[in-house]
Amino acid sequence: MDTSTLLFAILTLCLVGVTFHAWRLGNEKRDVALLGVFSALMGVGTAIAAIL
Repeated sequence: MDTSTLLFAILTLCLVGVTFHAWRLGNEKRDVALLGVFSALMGVGTAIAAIL
């Protein structure tokens, strides 16, 4: 695995953790949904980078 792919994976996991924490704190649904969308996009980008 390339170093940049590893960094993308770490950033993705961090963003997923922030999203989960925001959901547990009871933030507004639209904010949690926005974080979820960016987490998913980052995850897809990381998967594509790992494949290539």
